[in-house]
Amino acid sequence: MDTKTPVAANNSQTLAKPKAVTEAYTFSKDGWPRIRKAAITFTIALLISIALVTACRLVLLRAQPVALEAQGKESAARDKYNQAESERIEIRDFLPKFEQLRARGFFGEEQRLNMLEAIKRIQEARHLLPINYEFAPQQIVTVDPSLLAAPLELRATKVTLHMGLLHELDLFNFLQDLKTMGFYTVKECLLTPIETRTDAPLAPNLNAECSLYWLTIGQTAAPAVEATPTQ
Repeated sequence: MDTKTPVAANNSQTLAKPKAVTEAYTFSKDGWPRIRKAAITFTIALLISIALVTACRLVLLRAQPVALEAQGKESAARDKYNQAESERIEIRDFLPKFEQLRARGFFGEEQRLNMLEAIKRIQEARHLLPINYEFAPQQIVTVDPSLLAAPLELRATKVTLHMGLLHELDLFNFLQDLKTMGFYTVKECLLTPIETRTDAPLAPNLNAECSLYWLTIGQTAAPAVEATPTQ
């Protein structure tokens, strides 16, 4: 009897293959270790940025009043400079006129002796007849504060002139010359013909009586200080 080798089992019966096991993915176990260093670096950078922004804001808030004060001082200084420059230009433009008025005695205290000498010089230069004059007490003239303000004030002295004239032109020449030696305004002049004639070669034909105001500008007088009585 022949011995037969056993035939292998059905081809479908093959050796079993091992099954692959897939583990579940977790961020804390698999993802975090990969980004932990970058996340820590980002967090530190973010905190530093927040701290820097906060510090900058605090510095700006503290510096703002100082900056506003400095800006205000700069603006005030600029305004003062502009005002000073404007006044300098006004002074420069007015200076020639001021020198002329001062030379005529318009600024400062009233100099009556200079006026008397001026009248005498005009009389001699024009060969006029004798001139009589009267000075009234000086008075303060009220003017618009926009034209003249403290500590300056406008003063006026009424001057009355009596003079004999050979003709009317003598009066006009006298007043014109007087205008260059003082600052005044004529109120009125009254001319009266002389009826009685004489044979004198220089006898006047007219009598003139003029009222004028001699004007000056001076500083306001300081108020008197009353002494306190001692006990």
